[in-house]
Amino acid sequence: MATQRFLLGLASLVGLLVAYTWVSNRLSQPEVIPPTQAIAEAFVDLIAGPRQQPAADQPVHMGHHAHSSDHVEVLLQQGVTLQASLAITTARVLFGLVVGAPIGILLGLLMGLSRRVNDYAHPLYVLVRSIPPLALITYIMLWLGHREPHRLIPIVYAVATTMVIPTYHGLRDVASTYVVAGRSLGAKGWLLIQKVLLPAASPAVLTGLRYAVAIAWMTAVGSEMLMAENGMGNLIVGGGMWASRLQTRSDPAVVIVGILALAIAGWVMDVGARVLTIRLTRWAR
Repeated sequence: MATQRFLLGLASLVGLLVAYTWVSNRLSQPEVIPPTQAIAEAFVDLIAGPRQQPAADQPVHMGHHAHSSDHVEVLLQQGVTLQASLAITTARVLFGLVVGAPIGILLGLLMGLSRRVNDYAHPLYVLVRSIPPLALITYIMLWLGHREPHRLIPIVYAVATTMVIPTYHGLRDVASTYVVAGRSLGAKGWLLIQKVLLPAASPAVLTGLRYAVAIAWMTAVGSEMLMAENGMGNLIVGGGMWASRLQTRSDPAVVIVGILALAIAGWVMDVGARVLTIRLTRWAR
């Protein structure tokens, strides 16, 4: 069964690649839909990084490689590579998850375990979660300036607000029979929370973590597009209309390379979260 699902998934990806190649070649509009070859060339150039320029007395055709587009040349002159940009964005996403997830889980636990805390905190949470994370960037810059915190704080905020609801409902939706059984066996207070409520709520919390991973990637790339000199957001915008302030043309091949890299990285991280969920909630199956 697993092999069949893998083959079907692989077939869908190959089919998508073949369909895109056919459409891009038929339409012949590289400024909008770049051909597969152009995307592959941009990918190789962005991975390889800047190449050594030929000496002044050396002919250009001897060992000198012309990059796939002027925008790729601009990015490489700025020291932008695909792997470095992806590593920077991944680090920001992981920071947001490591800091934001415990905050959201703790708030969800307090709201789920205490009716009084829920009465006080729930209206504030509903108000705060309605604020888009990227709306905080300008205000954070007023306090902290144009530095790394104004890129990280929105990610932490987005992850934390995402983790509150699954944690809260995971606790509130615990079957009453579990609680009754635990109490009948003498569990109460922290022991009841540790041995009954938290394990029973863990599937919902870990499912929420998978959503938080996706939210963290979207927020990180959005913040980099707005206010960053590095990362995948900067690379994608650098492949678009603002690759050079003296140019207004775009290189869609660079944009697609960035999008595909983000898709693969997000998929890998989601697989990791799914494996973690399976291992920690074997009892639920």
